[in-house]
Amino acid sequence: MAKDGLIKTGIKGLDSILLGGIPGTNVILVQGVSGSGKTLMGVEFIYRGVVLYNEPGLIVVFETNPDKIIRDAAGFGWNLDELQRQKKLQIIFTSPEVFDQELRSPDSLLLETAKEMGAQRIFVDGIGLLKNNLVDSHSVHRTYRELLQQLIESLNRENLTAMFSLELCNPHGSIAAAAESIDSIADTVIQLARERHGRRVQRSLEILKSRGQDYEGGAHTMYVTGGRGLEIFRRVQAPLPAKSKQPTSSIMRSVIGVEAIDSLIGGGIFDGSTTMVVGVSGVGKTVLATQILREGSLKQKTRGLLISLDEHPAQIIRNAQTIGLNLEEQVADGTIQILFESPQELDIDSHYARIVQLIEEQDIQRMVIDGMTSYSTAIGEIGVYRDFFHAMVAYSKQRLMTTFFNYENPEFLGISSYMPDFPLSSIVDNLILLSLVEINNSLHRCISVVKSRGSKHSLDTREFVIGQGGISLLPLEQNPVPALPLQGYSSLLSRAPTRFSLPTRIDNGATAEGKK
Repeated sequence: MAKDGLIKTGIKGLDSILLGGIPGTNVILVQGVSGSGKTLMGVEFIYRGVVLYNEPGLIVVFETNPDKIIRDAAGFGWNLDELQRQKKLQIIFTSPEVFDQELRSPDSLLLETAKEMGAQRIFVDGIGLLKNNLVDSHSVHRTYRELLQQLIESLNRENLTAMFSLELCNPHGSIAAAAESIDSIADTVIQLARERHGRRVQRSLEILKSRGQDYEGGAHTMYVTGGRGLEIFRRVQAPLPAKSKQPTSSIMRSVIGVEAIDSLIGGGIFDGSTTMVVGVSGVGKTVLATQILREGSLKQKTRGLLISLDEHPAQIIRNAQTIGLNLEEQVADGTIQILFESPQELDIDSHYARIVQLIEEQDIQRMVIDGMTSYSTAIGEIGVYRDFFHAMVAYSKQRLMTTFFNYENPEFLGISSYMPDFPLSSIVDNLILLSLVEINNSLHRCISVVKSRGSKHSLDTREFVIGQGGISLLPLEQNPVPALPLQGYSSLLSRAPTRFSLPTRIDNGATAEGKK
């Protein structure tokens, strides 16, 4: 037991949701429908106790052959046979009747075995089967609640931390319907679910209650992973633990190392700020992202992360190479990380957890999520999509990590909304608009800074080109095609701007506009 009185389950992600573990005196009930992972959780609870915390344990089963448990555990890399030989773990195959008698007997062989092993944990698989054993050896009738209370008292006398599993009749069944009021006796109740979403099956875990502690509520994603076991991923909607003060920074850094762009945005961006880059497909959002990370890595000595659901790392590196941006060197030396995950059946909780783990392990200080629109398609639920965005913004600010979100606007011939999916542009600090403008018979790339919190940014729309070295702004007076420069047009953001008409002169030298 830890110094704080908490028992750690050792199951990946579960102790974090339990804010450190389970109070040592708590009786734990794991409930769920068939196939939801109850037996696996109990076996792993015992196994992790032995190998991680040197806490021997017992596994009591009524229906499952111990050989099958040993076989299935081997698929996760757990050698239960060896632990039994070392007398650190014992699997007991018995009947509910014998188990009940053993716990009430003064010379119980089961409890004697637990004492000899120095057992500290016990898992009883199928506690609902004891409901059929309500008449004791003296023909005294007991309620199921009384039987369970006797069971718990016996285990408490031996200082055993107990975990029970209970099978529910249906995915929405209550514990009361399955086995009277065992939920009121158990101190910690964990519900496992296995539900179909379209053609996909998703597992989840929810802490229904846990006496004597706080915990992360709601349904969290659960994986059964070969070679490892259970993995629990905190739901992305869960707020970050409150801290006394929100960190902030007054340090301003260059965006991509181009002075003209820094001037456009008010001198640069603050550390820990969040920026939304909005633009149509092909306008240069990924090029800008590459330059942002290279500027951080090469000049500011900050580690960067590029996240994409659209392009594989090899393709991103190749495309950057074609315009003279050698991203491969930074990826090879680890100063820039690229995380690619297929949008097919994307689980947002586990995806978010991988992002956070990578950020913390690699000490990432600049991050770009390239393709927020792809998340909308992959997730499918607008509420979850919004929660993921909010979670990334909150986490970035808590770490003072400078973050950019690239969003592909579907409107090609004019922008009526920055983000048609949902209006979240208000929660970011900076908003950069990349657009295509049609002048004569050609398209021109333009950049505008719509907002930049904490700085006096320019409201000009500037033309830029993509060439060797990436993005660069054209001087205001330079015009690469025989047409007026951008300042000679109005309604640039419509991408079909109106050209200002030149004033004509009349005989006395005055302009037509000046004649009444």
